[in-house]
This record gives sequence, structure tokens and C-alpha cells, in this order.
Amino acid sequence: MVIKMDEFKNIVPKLSNIKKENPFETPDKYFDNFSEQLKMKIEAEKEIAGKQHGIIRFLKPALGLAASFALIFMLVNIPLKKFMSQKVADSNIETELTETDYLSVIAGIDESSFFLLLDEPDGGIEFSEEDLLTYASANTSEYELFIESNN
Repeated sequence: MVIKMDEFKNIVPKLSNIKKENPFETPDKYFDNFSEQLKMKIEAEKEIAGKQHGIIRFLKPALGLAASFALIFMLVNIPLKKFMSQKVADSNIETELTETDYLSVIAGIDESSFFLLLDEPDGGIEFSEEDLLTYASANTSEYELFIESNN
């Protein structure tokens, strides 16, 4: 808002007539018992805070943690479910197993099961010498191989 010079000349006398006093003041005898009133208010607040120390005070952090875990679970579980359902649908498509798939199956088999597979006449899987060496090196230590070679 821009005030022109003519308007300013009209406003100045009105402004000069205003008293130059502070319009704000405290009530009479306000500070006479101020410290007592302040102590009473502080005590009242302590009583209110003291009443809140019940079971809610102890449950508040636990409820907060439970809500946080529930939120994290939902944020992780829902997308994971969606992703895994797609992954399961994709895995239902029959695929041909590769040599690395066979090797990973061999590495996961314990020794007795491995020998049982070798002894079966129609086991379905034929192992090459390299497959057997890979299995032996993955499932035995150098010390065991040394002991077996000496016997």
C-alpha cells in the first residue's frame, strides 16, 4: 500500500494525538504471590504426570515396536508374495537341466546317497569321471584324500 504525500499530511496529526503509553499492563499485585502460584502449577503438573505411570507407560514402547514390525512386515511381505507368485508360475514351465544343475544336485547329496545312486543299474543319470572328481573335491578335504590314497 503506497501512501501519497497528501494522505500522509492528513494522517500525521492523527498519529501525533495518540498517547505514547504502553497499553499493556499486569494486574495489580500480580507478582506479590507469583512464586507460590508457580509452585502450585508445577506441583499440579507433576501430579498429572505421576498418574500416567501406570501400565500404559510400560506398554507404549512395546506397542510402538509391534506397530513398527507389523508395518515392516507388510511392506516386505506384500511385494514379496507378488514376486514369488510370479516366480512360481514361471518355474512351472518345464526346462531342460544343464550340466551345472546336475553338479549342484551332486554337491548337495550326502556320501551314502551318492554311492547308492552309483550302485543302481538304472539310476537315470550317468556320471562322468570329471563329475565324480568334482564331487570328491567339493565334499572331502585334502587330508581325507591323502589318507584314502595311502590305503
